[in-house]
Amino acid sequence: MIAAVKFAYIALSATVLSCLLYSSVMPFFKWDASNDGVRKTAVGGKETTCAKSKCDVVTSTRNRSAMGSTSSTNGTPSGSKGTNRRRVKPSSSPVTATTPHVTTQWHKPIPPPSNILYLIQTEQCIPPYFKLNDVFGSPNLGYEIIVLSFKEACLDTSMPHVQYLLDNSTTWTTGRNVLFEAAMSRNQTYLYYVFMDDDFALGDPRQLPIGPWRRFENSLRSYEPAIAAIDNTLISPIRNFHVERQCSGEAAEFIGTVWFDAICNAFHYKAIRHILPYDPTFDQQTWWASQMSVIIRSEVLFRGQVVIHSELFGRNEQHRPYPRDFNFSPEMIDHMTKDFDTFFPTFRARCANVTVQQWRTMNHLEHGLTSPTLCLPPAPFHDTISPGRYACA
Repeated sequence: MIAAVKFAYIALSATVLSCLLYSSVMPFFKWDASNDGVRKTAVGGKETTCAKSKCDVVTSTRNRSAMGSTSSTNGTPSGSKGTNRRRVKPSSSPVTATTPHVTTQWHKPIPPPSNILYLIQTEQCIPPYFKLNDVFGSPNLGYEIIVLSFKEACLDTSMPHVQYLLDNSTTWTTGRNVLFEAAMSRNQTYLYYVFMDDDFALGDPRQLPIGPWRRFENSLRSYEPAIAAIDNTLISPIRNFHVERQCSGEAAEFIGTVWFDAICNAFHYKAIRHILPYDPTFDQQTWWASQMSVIIRSEVLFRGQVVIHSELFGRNEQHRPYPRDFNFSPEMIDHMTKDFDTFFPTFRARCANVTVQQWRTMNHLEHGLTSPTLCLPPAPFHDTISPGRYACA
């Protein structure tokens, strides 16, 4: 009698245990009879579909947030097309439920770009000077070039790192804007965007083995100002003014400036969209007005982070006929200095407005050569580039 009771108790316990095991395990193993016996298994939040030794792993939508991905409104991860499918190696072994191995991925910070993009306008093809190996003739040296031909198309394909555009309806201002839009539409971000005239030549009185172009590029990478320019020694008094004044009290490779010639301007990728595109409003009167607007915007937005290279010099001896006038009316200056308050917090807007009023009330040439901005301490290397950072300095 006692043996019979024990046997019944054991049988009942086994039955209960089997039911519990069945109810907990079977949700992970389901047969889909509507799909010709294809076996579907839920493993670690992933739905695995297997048939004829082929297997696709499809991440379940409900688990994407836990995995660190984002979903669009249609349930598809943003940045992907269709379902987020991953092919795995075919396997003939039966599918079993296993616990997935979870690993923690540490995302390294994306390094800043290092390449430089030169943007040049010319009649057809770039001049022979630019094709020299120590200028732009050697590819794979960390620079690329976009050339706008404003008269005839260039059919030269000898320089694979040079892209040619054609637009014969542009002014100097709108031509630079064509180059700006072409640069911004590229999939790659460049550290600096350097706008140049086609008759620009760069020189270094020290005659170092590295050459002036590679030295200029290395200086940009090592210092990283918001805007850097090469002074035109033929027509500009700025370089001599800086050398004589010595505001900082010590020699420096880069010197803070307000005025800078348009023949060679390098814009950091964090600054360029705050300054450009160029303003063609006054092109019928003078093509110099668009650069005047760039000069004003550069000081107001990036005061203390606009520099010229004190040890390199540039020159351009070719002067084509175009409308030019250096006498900018008060109405023109007012147009160039409008709407700056939207760039700054309130406390910086008050400081920036002082600079704006100086441009409006003083002669523009006088302000460019006497502005307090000239005597600001040099910005540190790899300084944070943001509009108004030194507005109150």
